[in-house]
Amino acid sequence: MDKNIGEQLNKAYEAFRQACMDRDSAVKELQQKTENYEQRIREQQEQLSLQQTIIDKLKSQLLLVNSTQDNNYGCVPLLEDSETRKNNLTLDQPQDKVISGIARE
Repeated sequence: MDKNIGEQLNKAYEAFRQACMDRDSAVKELQQKTENYEQRIREQQEQLSLQQTIIDKLKSQLLLVNSTQDNNYGCVPLLEDSETRKNNLTLDQPQDKVISGIARE
């Protein structure tokens, strides 16, 4: 009978040990996923900030064009600000960045 109790204890201990390992693995996986999601959120917030900056600049340029445009519908060249020049951004590039950001998801 002692042998039977010993086997039951061994099985119970092994089940407990496996449950602990499963728990530790689940905690580690959850932490990794949380870190990954937080990183993606930071990247998306940066992307949104860049897009909002571009939108604001385009709005101001549009207002400038609309305010200086005469009744003959003449063309007025858009002004290029120093940050755009510094980053060598074109109006097409922000869309490319958005598309590449979407593709990663």
